[in-house]
Amino acid sequence: MLTFFRRTRLKHAGDNKPMKYLRYAVGEIVLVVIGILIALQINNWNDGLKQRNLEVKILKEILSNLKLDLVEIKQDISIMDSVNLAGHDILQFMKKEAIPSELFYYDVSKLRVNPHFDPNKSGYSLLVSKGVEIIENDSLRGAISVLYESTYPYYYRYEEERTQFKVHQINPVLLAYFNWLPSTNRFFPGLYEISISEYINIKNDPTFIRIVNAVVHENALVQNRAQRIESSIVKVMEQLQNELMLIKSR
Repeated sequence: MLTFFRRTRLKHAGDNKPMKYLRYAVGEIVLVVIGILIALQINNWNDGLKQRNLEVKILKEILSNLKLDLVEIKQDISIMDSVNLAGHDILQFMKKEAIPSELFYYDVSKLRVNPHFDPNKSGYSLLVSKGVEIIENDSLRGAISVLYESTYPYYYRYEEERTQFKVHQINPVLLAYFNWLPSTNRFFPGLYEISISEYINIKNDPTFIRIVNAVVHENALVQNRAQRIESSIVKVMEQLQNELMLIKSR
């Protein structure tokens, strides 16, 4: 197309010989400017396309990470259900039964269970390395940042408090009363046995009863926070899916 314009310009420039070279020079400049503008537009379009492709890649990876996170947090919530139920069952068992049972031992083993949520962050790390502004949707960008920079770290602090509580408060009490034996043929590994005389002691020991209640209370607090994490993950996943569908339709 530029060749056509150049030929046309040369023809008209030749009609007025005194102006021939001036018209030619001006026309040449105009053609160069047009060429530069077209090249810049194509380059900008290519850069924009690369940005959108990178955005889609990052959003898909974050979505994939969150799917794994959702599975894990659901499993942790289920485990915490078992811990809560075990605590209640232990207290009820000690009120009614004169001697310990295998089920009692198994419930006691659950008092030490401490599920840990380890979120997958490869997608978010990639986003941070490329710049969060690559996500055009302000609402989605904010939701992702809040989840990884605020919600997840806040939940980790809850988990850490529970861990310290079990290490410094629960384990010493269990060790004082129970024999810890290896057992790997259970979902909750470990076997905690107690003599009949020691069992009678803990039935009347308010400290042990308070410890069991404390385990249930502390575990329930973390579980409540985990359920909020689950809800936050689901919401961000929905936003991600909607944004990917929107980008695809453009």
